[in-house]
Amino acid sequence: MMALSTVPQESINDLWALAAAQLSDDDKRNINFSRSDRLNILADLHAEAERFKQRSIESRWKYARKSGETVIIRDVFDKIVRWIDIFKQVGDVAVQYDPAHASLPWAGIRFILQIAVNDTNKLSLVVEGLAWIAELICRYAVIEALYLQGASKAAKSLERAVVKLYANILGYLSKAKQYLKQGTAKRIIKSAVLAETQLDSGLNDIRTAGDDVGRCMDLVDRNASRRADIIRWLSPEPYIQHHKQVTQGVLAGTGQWLLSDPVFKKWKDESASSILWLHGIPGSGKSKLVSIVIEDALKSFKAGDSPQPVFFYCSRNPAEPARSDPRAVLASLARQLSCLAPGKPLLKPTVDLFKKEEAENFASGSLQVEESCELIMQLIEQYPLTKIIIDAMDECDPWKRRELLKALEQILRDSSNLVKVFISSRNDQDIVLRLQHYPSLEIDSRRNGDDIARFVKDQAEQLIQNKELLKYSTSLAEMKRLVVNRVIEGAAGMFRWASMQLQYLCSLTLDADVKNSLGRLPPDLYTLYDEIYGILSAKPGELRAIVFNNVLCWLLCAQRTLSTREFLAAVSLDPQTGDSMKSISKDLVLEICNNFVVFDSELDTFRLAHLSVREFLEQQPKYKSEVRNALAAEVCLWTILSTDPNSTAKNLLVRLNWYENSTLPDFYELHEYSDIHWAKHCESAADERRLVRLQTAFRYFISGHGEATSSIGKWVVRLKSYLQDWGYFREHFQWKLREQLEDAVVTEDVATAAGLFVSCAFGFEEVIEQTVGEQMDKMTWRNRQGRSPLQVAARNGNCAALRRLFNQSRADIPITEAVVEAAASSWRNGKEVMGLLLDRRGTDTPITETVVEAAVSNWDNGKEVMRLLLDRCGPDILITEAVVKRAAENRDDGTMMKLLLDRLGADMPITEAVVAAFAEHVDQGVMRRLLKEHEADICITQAVVKAAAKNVRNGKEVMELLLDRRGADILITEAVVEVAISNWGNGKEVMKLLLDRCGPEIPVTEAVVERAAGNRDDGAIMRLLLDRRGADILITEAIVAAVAEHVDQEMMRRLLDRREADISITQATVIAAARNWKNGKEVMMLLLDRYGAHILITEAVVEAAASPWGSGKEIMTLLLDRRGADMPITEAIVITIAKHFDQEVMTLLLDRRGADIPITDAVVVAAASNWENGKEVMTLLLDRHGAEISVTEEVLEAAAANYSNGEEVMTLLLWRELPHL
Repeated sequence: MMALSTVPQESINDLWALAAAQLSDDDKRNINFSRSDRLNILADLHAEAERFKQRSIESRWKYARKSGETVIIRDVFDKIVRWIDIFKQVGDVAVQYDPAHASLPWAGIRFILQIAVNDTNKLSLVVEGLAWIAELICRYAVIEALYLQGASKAAKSLERAVVKLYANILGYLSKAKQYLKQGTAKRIIKSAVLAETQLDSGLNDIRTAGDDVGRCMDLVDRNASRRADIIRWLSPEPYIQHHKQVTQGVLAGTGQWLLSDPVFKKWKDESASSILWLHGIPGSGKSKLVSIVIEDALKSFKAGDSPQPVFFYCSRNPAEPARSDPRAVLASLARQLSCLAPGKPLLKPTVDLFKKEEAENFASGSLQVEESCELIMQLIEQYPLTKIIIDAMDECDPWKRRELLKALEQILRDSSNLVKVFISSRNDQDIVLRLQHYPSLEIDSRRNGDDIARFVKDQAEQLIQNKELLKYSTSLAEMKRLVVNRVIEGAAGMFRWASMQLQYLCSLTLDADVKNSLGRLPPDLYTLYDEIYGILSAKPGELRAIVFNNVLCWLLCAQRTLSTREFLAAVSLDPQTGDSMKSISKDLVLEICNNFVVFDSELDTFRLAHLSVREFLEQQPKYKSEVRNALAAEVCLWTILSTDPNSTAKNLLVRLNWYENSTLPDFYELHEYSDIHWAKHCESAADERRLVRLQTAFRYFISGHGEATSSIGKWVVRLKSYLQDWGYFREHFQWKLREQLEDAVVTEDVATAAGLFVSCAFGFEEVIEQTVGEQMDKMTWRNRQGRSPLQVAARNGNCAALRRLFNQSRADIPITEAVVEAAASSWRNGKEVMGLLLDRRGTDTPITETVVEAAVSNWDNGKEVMRLLLDRCGPDILITEAVVKRAAENRDDGTMMKLLLDRLGADMPITEAVVAAFAEHVDQGVMRRLLKEHEADICITQAVVKAAAKNVRNGKEVMELLLDRRGADILITEAVVEVAISNWGNGKEVMKLLLDRCGPEIPVTEAVVERAAGNRDDGAIMRLLLDRRGADILITEAIVAAVAEHVDQEMMRRLLDRREADISITQATVIAAARNWKNGKEVMMLLLDRYGAHILITEAVVEAAASPWGSGKEIMTLLLDRRGADMPITEAIVITIAKHFDQEVMTLLLDRRGADIPITDAVVVAAASNWENGKEVMTLLLDRHGAEISVTEEVLEAAAANYSNGEEVMTLLLWRELPHL
């Protein structure tokens, strides 16, 4: 039977209590099925239902329905028993449920059965209804668990519908009890009426309420689906499950040294944005400490003391590539910041960005680092404090983690609100250099010694109780004390060493051997791993050894996380014998692999126990990349071929002894994985592809000639379907694999070339000759993307495949510009591929401007490609203005620009656009060199100065350099100042520099001040302008309005205090304050406090405040509260409130100005289309002005078009109109 989700106790208690509260007094008295031992109701009901079932069997009870069918009462009791059993699985209900509330329906069923069981006439009236109610109780307990844990409007509507259903159930039980307790004469008189009307009517009411619940569930699903789409697009990473997995095994009370450390407390409590770096040796418990920091932050959030933290656990694991990629890390942080609390609506910046990307059909793929940074900083504006916690920075890709560190520093520096960043890592040199200037805590035995002692004592006690450690000891107490003391002494701050040492000691039987081992403890973790690995691999049993090897190989090379079923299927296959070991289980894998492997119950997958285990195994020849991938490739090809009914494939498998000992279900578990990843495993297997079995299967599969009936032909058809699912590759962060697979897809007219294109995409050079065969025209064929085999091989950096293609051709293959461009832009081996083309064709290789642009834009290895081109082709390389601009835009911190400066020297094309490209994208050092080497040729124009002001990363430094070198020639115009203000990266620093250096020359125009007021920096630049140039600012209506719309109360007050004599609070200013998305309420309150009756609240002001985002509700509530009597209540204003606000605002409006409010058809239409609060607003209007409201066709159309809660509005309106329909 399927395991059901645990139902939270509060959920069960609350809804049945709410349902009981809705009953009439008579029904409340009737459902008081009181008894002294309520906790045993469920057990008693189960026992009695079993007893009644037995009586019904013995007495052969049955009855006929009105429709004529015969009902066997035994079967109905059997259903009741089964539903009780299921209900017990939905949490341990016998302990958790509240007898006063959640027990009511079960008590009611029991009470009614006791009354009716001795009278088949009574029983026939109620028994099927009771069985159905038992089913409903179980079903809706699960629905509560699955649907009612959020705080959305749709979830609240569903909750109300469930309560209504529960109330109908209790009402039915009350009426049934009342009827059955009457005397026989009365019941006979009433049976014809009551039994067929009230009881049947009660069941119909339950059905109707159930239908309402179903509609609400659909609405929750629909809203949840849209929300889930946005969240999945942003980041599919299961960060909560990662946290839960790490927290497993954390001993209570450990880690307190960190939380109480003065350095940590200062980082946590001080009102300054900062980074704290926790670092230590491998195995010192960094991740567990990080989990304790996260739990501490979550505790503060749950107590209401601080916003929720955002966090990420990095991991170096090929099965989870996203966990080591800065783009995925930052995207996950943005996802977590996208709602203020679980279940709350997504914040506007995230929704807006999703809509923008959706409109562009998500053409740009996943968010880049810069895009995530910008979104994070927008979202941080919604939080007074943001805590960002990153574990295992050292496990982030070494070539990319610099990006992540720089991004975090940028967020810290440029965010408008308080940001705290906590990072843990090993002492890798690049991380040390980056973080050494920040506060840090190093883990050592002095700090974590108490935690290790507690850990060792706890682990030793558990192992002894489980009869794993010292199980035959003759001096248990003494030996236990000796083991604990020696392991604590030797741990030197390493939890991992202590854990592995205890596991190692479990392999020893005699006390003497344990003592000897304790006398020569391995000094480091890797020596200990070596000893334990030797013991595990030497254990007897051939199949055990195969499983041990398979498990470690798959955990080292799997391309994505495998579920338990997939993993067990993979490791159960023995390529040596063709056998499938069907008895392999989760527990057996853990026993065979001991402490090298753990099971992640949160994500239903296996993992290597620690990064240090991966590092140890990767050093062993048996587990080198080629060997482990060859094993995975065999299993994948075996899986694909074993599910192919083609007779040729079957004959091959028989010849390889692969098929007869295996069953199809084993292979279907792995089929999707094998289809998508077989080629990658074969590519990584390299020379190991020449092993006999793998080579035979591989060559057979590749040489299928692409026909629809061949294995590779069928695979191409399936591959097209997989490639349509962007979500799969996005979820597993495998964009480059997707590009390779796209290159392998051919159209039907060139189906026989499928093997050739796969070989070119994945570098299977040894089968090129076989796949080309005698059909030399295949060399000019195109895949589905329009690329030739040469382009595919060049694009994917497969030099060996290119050589085979050249050698295979009997005539010269034309090397087109497209082929050379593909080589120049290759993300892998670009330099080697370009070198091969130049070696083969030399001067005939077309190095065009397009090719050079592709090379300088190549973020992965463009520098090496360009260096080669400059070395080999020298003067023939055309470095145009467009090339330099493209090089400047390469996200390589100016490396490409330095190369061009080095090699071109005086030949560098110096145009205004080139100098501007340098100024916008490079750092101070590169810019200084350009100015030095081309001083006479460079003119610092307005375009160059604007470009420097726009430089997001290095604007201040580059601008300072220009001012130092060419100060007299530089004119700081209004346009330059506006660009600087708009610089989201370091605009404040650029503006401060300009004000420091150029002072009065800086034009502070109306446009400049408006731009400063509208900048997303909480008024920092505006404050700077007021402080430095306040007296020079010409105060216009537009400037005051801009300030009112964009800054906070303190900034607005400062402007009013300094320049009040020049300021006139016009209608435009009040409208602007009403539009203030973040601080509107406070700014409007300031204006009302200072200018009182002079502030006119017009229809335009109300329209401006009418936004479902930001502070619109607070502004409208303030206006109604303070100036409700003066507001012009027009139809347009009522429409605005009805359409955009909730019941609270509409209630305030009706209370203040009820007599003046026209509830027109247009108002009702607006309420029906209210996206968030339609049902509540419509209910209020019907309650207050029901007689004035007509449910017109336009109203129903508006409700039908309201995809958020239109269904609820429609139901409400139709129920109201039902008597008239």
